[in-house]
Amino acid sequence: MRTVRSFLNRKKPPKNNGEKAEQEAEAFLRSQGLHFVERNFFCRIGEIDLIFLDNNTYVFIEVRFRANSIHGSAAESLSNSKLTKVRNSASLWLQKNNKQHHPSRFDAVLFDEKIDNSHLTWLKAVF
Repeated sequence: MRTVRSFLNRKKPPKNNGEKAEQEAEAFLRSQGLHFVERNFFCRIGEIDLIFLDNNTYVFIEVRFRANSIHGSAAESLSNSKLTKVRNSASLWLQKNNKQHHPSRFDAVLFDEKIDNSHLTWLKAVF
């Protein structure tokens, strides 16, 4: 018989490459000592893929994947409008959670070609 806790902690298989990239990024960041806070925070302004705590700093993570470079790399897909949406969404999250006086930063986890650690780039304080 499964316990409620094991049922709730069980990860669903990813539906698409975006979810797979987010799961891989989450596992990688946990292995780097960051503490998971929230996944896929949605609001009217936009979405934040992952939120972590690094010591006392809230880290808002944008995860990008590009299977090929025809339309540019994962890093090149970080448009100014996307970064503005993430920044504004993070501000709303900090307000809603009464954390607006805590330090925060914005990181990106990028995957080019394949979704695995050998194709992962972690950019700290990228925007």
